[in-house]
Amino acid sequence: MKYKYHLNEPFLRGKEKEYVLDVLESGWLSIKGKHTKIFEEKFAEMVGVKHCLAVQSGTASLHTALLALGMGKGDKVVVPNYTCAGDITSVIQCGATPIILDVEDETFALDAKNLNDLLKNEKPKAVILVHVYGFPARDLEKIQMICKREKISFLEDCCESHGAEYEGKKVGSFGDASVFSVRSEKMIGVGEGGLVLSNDKELMDRAFYWASRAAPHRTEKDPYWSMYCYSGVGMNYLMPHLLGAVGRAQIENFDEILKRKKAVGEKYRSLLEDVKDVRLQKKIPGAEPCYWLNMVLLENKTSEQVHRIGEDILKKGIEIRPAFWPLGDQKTFSEFAYGAQKTGGYLFEKGLVLPSSVFLADDNCKKIEEIVETLQDSIQKY
Repeated sequence: MKYKYHLNEPFLRGKEKEYVLDVLESGWLSIKGKHTKIFEEKFAEMVGVKHCLAVQSGTASLHTALLALGMGKGDKVVVPNYTCAGDITSVIQCGATPIILDVEDETFALDAKNLNDLLKNEKPKAVILVHVYGFPARDLEKIQMICKREKISFLEDCCESHGAEYEGKKVGSFGDASVFSVRSEKMIGVGEGGLVLSNDKELMDRAFYWASRAAPHRTEKDPYWSMYCYSGVGMNYLMPHLLGAVGRAQIENFDEILKRKKAVGEKYRSLLEDVKDVRLQKKIPGAEPCYWLNMVLLENKTSEQVHRIGEDILKKGIEIRPAFWPLGDQKTFSEFAYGAQKTGGYLFEKGLVLPSSVFLADDNCKKIEEIVETLQDSIQKY
């Protein structure tokens, strides 16, 4: 279907073409390109951490980060119920066992109370906290403190949260490691890609090791004949130069992208926050969301009514998407669910994700008024 208004679109108004042509003219398309290195450095600077490694997808960044944190067979990793499946599949790919915990209903992130309850019976080795749709998690500080107290590795999944802040610090700077996605629909998009970040140099050395086929002898100091010696079963995950060039252009233009995203999110809030029967994701005190996506909860509608409303909006050329299907409710992952999984299911039944493209910021966000009118008409119809 051809949409009038898109969920998300890449903002390619910087030096993408210039840098990609430079890569083509250089003849070096593969890993360790100069533009990729600059992209990594600038992204680390933006988040406020020391080290960054670019890989080929957000899921690859999760898998790499978990391996770098030492996850393997026999280890248990907490995963929130409401998130992309990449969080749980990455745990399983490490040979570790996921524990699915339910989320809170304000920012849709991991609930610290559920984590504390789990710790009475289980001792996970790591916790993954997801900042959903660009909103800093309500229990970020609580979960950080729990992990520090219990000596649990803390991994921030910021795949949807480029530039979001809590108490003046960027998300991605609170965990032992953090990951970001730079898939095309993300705020910085290269087609497909991801990033692993940390202040821990040794952890990042391990990340590079796992993402480059577990080949330990690839520094300039190593003899050339040891390059293809492997000491583990690693992955070929490092980002190629062409994508790094696009990433460099995107990060250099990030202030404009973030400005537009915030304008779109704030416009939605001004139009919807007082509308009866519509609830928005909560902006907690001290937080500055980046509004990657904007979701509404239609609290007085059944799941069937929400589906009809969504189909009606789609037919009018407005691209929407459903809420995440809760991990604990899916047959593939249900064996890993721990405790009640009510909130994730509630969000899935009541949620609709609205168009959040950077281009909706044009003309003082006038197009959003039409989207909101269409939403309200559909709500009244069903």
